[in-house]
Amino acid sequence: MTKRSRTSLFILLVVIFFFVGPALIMYSQGYRFDFNKMKFLETGGIYVKTNPGDADISIDEKYQNRTSGFSRELLIQNLLPKNHSIKIEKTGYHSWEKNLEVKEKNVAEAKYVILFPNEINFSSINTDIKNFYPYPDNSRFILLTFSNELISYDSEKKEIKKLLNNKQSPYNISDIVFSPSGKRALIKTDAGLHYLLNLEGQTAAITLIKNFNSKTENIFFDPNNEASFYYQSNNQIYEVNVDKKTNPILFKKEEVETFTLSNGYIYSLEDGNVIKTGTVVGTSEKMSKEPFQINPAKQYELISMENELFLLENKKVMYLLNKNTKVFDKLFESKTKIEYTPFYDRIIFVANNELYLLLLKDTEAPFFKKAYSTISISKFSKSITYIKWLNGDYFVYALNSKLNISEIDNRDKINSFELDKEASKIFFNGNTKKLFILSQNEFMVSENKVIP
Repeated sequence: MTKRSRTSLFILLVVIFFFVGPALIMYSQGYRFDFNKMKFLETGGIYVKTNPGDADISIDEKYQNRTSGFSRELLIQNLLPKNHSIKIEKTGYHSWEKNLEVKEKNVAEAKYVILFPNEINFSSINTDIKNFYPYPDNSRFILLTFSNELISYDSEKKEIKKLLNNKQSPYNISDIVFSPSGKRALIKTDAGLHYLLNLEGQTAAITLIKNFNSKTENIFFDPNNEASFYYQSNNQIYEVNVDKKTNPILFKKEEVETFTLSNGYIYSLEDGNVIKTGTVVGTSEKMSKEPFQINPAKQYELISMENELFLLENKKVMYLLNKNTKVFDKLFESKTKIEYTPFYDRIIFVANNELYLLLLKDTEAPFFKKAYSTISISKFSKSITYIKWLNGDYFVYALNSKLNISEIDNRDKINSFELDKEASKIFFNGNTKKLFILSQNEFMVSENKVIP
């Protein structure tokens, strides 16, 4: 090799060193060259946690790895800051797909991913069922048959017992509401009659409540005495003990538009103001700063959910009492009846066949949102009914009677799927993780846990 060749080779190696060396150093420190932007960018990553584990993860259609069978998690690193498509698959389960934005020096998270089985099978408990009503313990049910019998079903003991035959049971039952302990239940009928069902002992006993009629509104069990009720009649609140068979006692002298009972307090709407009154002590406190404008031609309902107070107008407009300003803020207005279901710090609402999520606390996953943010989840052209939470990230609902399961994560598309089952009523037992449905007059339960 000549001197000139050696010099040229040296210069070339120096040039390579000055260009490749820094590139290698930047590569080792997490930088990658973006050919679209023609510059080095610091990378980010995607953290995934699945339930169950052993799920295959692909990023931008390239297989990466599998989540651990024990920790069920996986961290994919050194991703360029941009949108990346992620796909999670496991044999025998519905796949999960989403486009996630990865930012420089940040890790995008998908840590609440549940993979649902392709087949969720149901077993029949009883046929010829018109309706069912879950006890407060969520494991027992009262079943109303088409022959007008009331029977009980214990899902833990797998026992069915007749409560009332068709002659003992009231006709045209519209609803059954349990006391907090589940030892008693209030039966409401379309005719405006009300009955107290005593479920203690071996034999159920039923009694007509003569103080209640078709004009009786907002009936609540007294949490301190299951023989007592608070109710509204002629714009006033009364208390009555049905065991003692005494005359009702006027609880509030002022006229009220509506009221609700929660945690031992009565919240009443009086001249547009919210008044909080203790059921034991009886002291009152004004909760609102200024009166809500009441329209005499409309109906109002106060609703207490997750330590928040809502006002429903004509079942189509929902307001939330702002704890800071102490005035009612409008949340939703719908052409159809507004449906809702709470789960600790979040509530799902249905208005105009659109699903909304109201967050009652700051949340970081699956999205960063402040408390009282309203998030649009999805909109449908079909009717949505019977929404029930499975956990804080997934819910089940009926779409034109077809059973569906969906997530709340609205980053990119919503992962949802339809079950091959119709349901006119849904109930989920959070303890056993099993789903109970009324499908074509058949009361059924999922054979296995719906969620792990």
